Amino acid sequence: MSGSWISDRPAAEEHPVIPLGLNEMTVPRLSIIASFSTIFMLLVAGIWIALAANTFLSQFEDAFAAIDEREIQVDGRWTWEATLLFGGGEDSCDSRNGDWNWPSNLASQDELFWFPGELECSWLHQGIGDYAHLAIHNVDEENPLPLSIEINSDFISIDGDGQSHLVEVEAGDAIVVPLRLESEVDALSFTVEVSHAALPTASVGLDVELEQHTIQRDRHARSEHLEVHYVVWDVDTGEQLDEGDLGAYAGEDPRCDSPIPWVCYIEGFGWGLVGLDVNDFDPQFESGTTHNLILPPDLAYGGQDGHELEHSWLHFELTLTRLAPV
Repeated sequence: MSGSWISDRPAAEEHPVIPLGLNEMTVPRLSIIASFSTIFMLLVAGIWIALAANTFLSQFEDAFAAIDEREIQVDGRWTWEATLLFGGGEDSCDSRNGDWNWPSNLASQDELFWFPGELECSWLHQGIGDYAHLAIHNVDEENPLPLSIEINSDFISIDGDGQSHLVEVEAGDAIVVPLRLESEVDALSFTVEVSHAALPTASVGLDVELEQHTIQRDRHARSEHLEVHYVVWDVDTGEQLDEGDLGAYAGEDPRCDSPIPWVCYIEGFGWGLVGLDVNDFDPQFESGTTHNLILPPDLAYGGQDGHELEHSWLHFELTLTRLAPV
């Protein structure tokens, strides 16, 4: 064993006496330092939380701030409108409340809007899964529109995804939203309400009368590559502009978003193919159906400055000739 008794150093040097006063002050000093650090950290955290809360509240208020109705109105109308793209025959549209007459010349209207007022449209369906084409137009050339779409029938969905949907329509632009029949019905009346996302009372209505076509089909095109025969006329003059056969996607063309250069058709053409019908067992595609569509300039050549059809409304007759996998 070792100990101070065999050490060559004095006991006081071996085990020096620590002043009692220093021992007493060590803990309080550390506590004071820790307290100051804690207070500083709490202050920093409090400031950070306050700033974050303020930012969140500002964003929340901005998103749901009261909308000045005058900012989303033009000549007493909301700055958006809605229609189905069907045209001609029993698939057609007219004044919703009978308070305006169909324009004799659509292209010559001195208006921002496609139509003088709200619409009611007819839709002849050819079986469960058939589609119609809801078009929404933002006439405001400066501001995008956050809009809510609501359908008051469980028999109809917004592209297979329920009866409500939020969209944003860019300034001066138009979009197409597919409506799909989800149940077997002979006839149905329903309404599509397109409202401002922050002001639900600002709403545009579209009434739809759905009826069953005498001929039903098994298959309804969506996001498929098809071959179609098309004929196109100027709506106002009746002049036939073109006729031919094309391969295209029913809906969005994925090649238009690829880095590979691709010739993309006008927006309304691809959407007009959605819902073309055919029977499953028909190798000759003799049961392929036809869509008649009326395309306003915003869904045709309206975005192509200087194009000869920039201001023209187009009537397309689209007939499915075969499915054409890419």
